[in-house]
Amino acid sequence: MDITSLTLEQKIGQMFLVSIPGTELVPEVKAHLLKYNLGNYIYFAKNLRDYKSIRALSNSLQQTAQEICSIPAFISIDQECGMVARAYSGATIFPTNMAITASGMVDCVEQMGEMIACELSGLGINVNHAPVVDVNNNSANPVIGIRSYSDKPEVVAKMAIRYIAGLQKGGVLANIKHFPGHGDTDTDSHLALPSISHDMNRLSTVELAPFKAAIAKGVDSVMTAHIVFKAIDCELPATLSPNVLTGLLRDELGFSGIIFTDCMTMKAIDDKFGMSKGCVMAINAGADILCLCAELNDQAVCYNTVIAAVKSGEISMDRIDASVNRILKYKAKYAKIKALEPLNEYPLHEALADKMSQKSITLVWDYENLLPLKGKRVFAISPPLVRTSIADNAFVKHEIFCAKAAEALNCDYAEISINPNIDEIAEIVQRSAYADIILLGSYSAVNNIGQVKLFHAFKAAGKKVVVISLRAPYDILKMPDADAYIAAYEYTSRSVSNAIKALTGEIPFKGSLPVEI
Repeated sequence: MDITSLTLEQKIGQMFLVSIPGTELVPEVKAHLLKYNLGNYIYFAKNLRDYKSIRALSNSLQQTAQEICSIPAFISIDQECGMVARAYSGATIFPTNMAITASGMVDCVEQMGEMIACELSGLGINVNHAPVVDVNNNSANPVIGIRSYSDKPEVVAKMAIRYIAGLQKGGVLANIKHFPGHGDTDTDSHLALPSISHDMNRLSTVELAPFKAAIAKGVDSVMTAHIVFKAIDCELPATLSPNVLTGLLRDELGFSGIIFTDCMTMKAIDDKFGMSKGCVMAINAGADILCLCAELNDQAVCYNTVIAAVKSGEISMDRIDASVNRILKYKAKYAKIKALEPLNEYPLHEALADKMSQKSITLVWDYENLLPLKGKRVFAISPPLVRTSIADNAFVKHEIFCAKAAEALNCDYAEISINPNIDEIAEIVQRSAYADIILLGSYSAVNNIGQVKLFHAFKAAGKKVVVISLRAPYDILKMPDADAYIAAYEYTSRSVSNAIKALTGEIPFKGSLPVEI
């Protein structure tokens, strides 16, 4: 891979990572990629139908990349697992980061990373935008939460280093995120521009600690956060800040790998700076690859804006060449064109995922020895699974916790809305009047106060209430007088099944809380 043979247009194309519509590369989209020399791609659920079609799409994109400039493509995905995983066909959905920490199975994390790399490689994917190494020390964080390993930087570092090692050993580029840290925010950068006011001493010992550890152990790429860190740059978000990307990440921390931006279409960038101007600013700040999950027309505008900025001297050729040389170096390591083998079944991967899930289910307390629930008069309640952030999976089908629990416990149940109103609360309390124990599956109750009001209505009616949080364990902060509290860390078919096994006594509770409550 030789930079001297590339035109300016081809060089700029190497610095974009774009999304495409559909599950196959149709002629008009291929023509767009060729016209703008767009040489790297990101998959979302909309692109991923089944194993065979995913592989065919990967092959088509690699062929297109070869036609652009004979350089293989980075084909990437957000396969964090749990509540944030795009590929289901041909892939094992391991538990969320927080659940894995709760399981205590730290010695299996590198093996898990190798398994995920094996599966992604089989789909033609060579970059995983994972793991999240943010330290989730804000219970109101609307977008990180269970995607984080812990609220303790040393735990996050320990877990992340093992996962990175497994991915990269398996030939998939690990892309850690979100630098310098998205854990202590109460704003989702998909929707607005967050800011963090901690001083550098605090940032160095908490937010930056897992990134420093991962860099020291050889992680080869980092994704930026669209967040203002006032101690470093009081105006610009990290993605657009030379102080953060060049001054801190490159010069101070000595990172020599690829810097990816988070998506430039997110409102934290687009609303305040504009998508195309933001692309120019990010390159000048030190970013190597711009993630652009945008419509084709917007991709063209951003590409042309960057070309014009180089030609006008706003972006120097030295800045472009530094990034392209770095991209080519790591493509030689990770973007090797491989013959895709026939579909494999992964029973060992599924077995490890299930063991992690079972061992993660955490009994925080059971003051009156209400568990197990088998044989008792129980009424089960839960909301359906909903997306609480754009980062979440676009779920097609899922298990309703209360229905599956009722089946196992031979009891009645009620599916409630995510934020029940007064009338719904009154109806549910009346319907469950005969029950001795209420099994309440909570889901982001911290941000849906109706669930909290329902809990208090049951307590006012003299009921024993067993709460199981189906996402972040912080719900109990709003329901501290629950008679028993269990944390499941995710609302997936696997976790629902294993949580019910624990509630009925089929398996023991073995998890430990990874965060302070």
